[in-house]
Amino acid sequence: AEQLERIAIIIPAFNPATSLLQLVDELLQYRYAALIIVDDGSRPDCEPIFKAIANHDRVTLLRHAVNSGKGRALKTAFNYCMLHPTLHGVVTADADGQHKADDIARVAMALVQQSEPALVLGVREFSDNVPLRSKFGNELTRLVFRALYGLRVRDTQTGLRGLPLSTLGVWINIAGERYEFESTMLIEAINHHVPVHEVAIATIYLDNNSSSHFDVLRDSMKIYFVLLRFLLSSLLTSGVDFLVFSLALTLTGSVGAGMLWGRGIAQFVNFLVNQRLVFRQRKGGYAAFARYLALVAVLGTFSYLMITEMQERFGLNPLIAKLLAESILFVISFSTQHNLVFAVPRQPNEEAQR
Repeated sequence: AEQLERIAIIIPAFNPATSLLQLVDELLQYRYAALIIVDDGSRPDCEPIFKAIANHDRVTLLRHAVNSGKGRALKTAFNYCMLHPTLHGVVTADADGQHKADDIARVAMALVQQSEPALVLGVREFSDNVPLRSKFGNELTRLVFRALYGLRVRDTQTGLRGLPLSTLGVWINIAGERYEFESTMLIEAINHHVPVHEVAIATIYLDNNSSSHFDVLRDSMKIYFVLLRFLLSSLLTSGVDFLVFSLALTLTGSVGAGMLWGRGIAQFVNFLVNQRLVFRQRKGGYAAFARYLALVAVLGTFSYLMITEMQERFGLNPLIAKLLAESILFVISFSTQHNLVFAVPRQPNEEAQR
């Protein structure tokens, strides 16, 4: 189809198998603008594969001298594509045989048919025959994205994605060099109001997905590290808040006084920790602090109402009631701080692209 002539296909490859050659041959049957393979510092014994790929005059081979991670490989290709402004967008795919050429074409067609810039995901069905590590990782990230960001995505870890050219500058500048980059991309799509659309694709796992370089424990920790930092910051703040609340409650006998003193002392520290260490915001300090104070006031009001309600209705000790209330408000606090309080300010050139 002529519509595919403005789409570039990007495949990051690290120690690929010979099946990559078959995928390249199948993709060359379509009239894509470019087929870009990124050698991410593969072993010397993979050199014959890349030499064969480079022999195709319609294939561009980009290379890393050392393994730098999937995220960095994608950014290298994105930068290359941004030098070709006639492109409509790019489609990323994996080199491990999980993506069929016709599914890649379906995602490419869905990308060009969007009425507005949108992130198109090729989503798999996670049935009983899916390897446990893949199924567990996807289910966990689905729950996290739905709870914290309000984004319902069936396949958060899919490497088959369609990206409009106008959004590539956003993805290049986000944190993440390895597999966590793909989850961060979804978060940034929310931050930058890029719609997320889904296209069903075949679910393929060769030899129990043994060719995948995704490490469940290591790479999942990178994906959720921002949430872990927020949790540690919240525990630190809650400890200070709880101690001050307990002391003020003992001295005054008033839940309201305990709330005011506890939050007044703890929340300023929490703001600094979250701004600098959790969400790593470096700009918009005063505006962020104003939004943070507004959030503290709102959540403090809800917490006070919940504590008093649990005391009156269930006869709970105020300290126990406070722990329950703060636990309930934790998810709301994280989502609001990430998406509103410490959101990355849009740059003027991003607005122009939209």
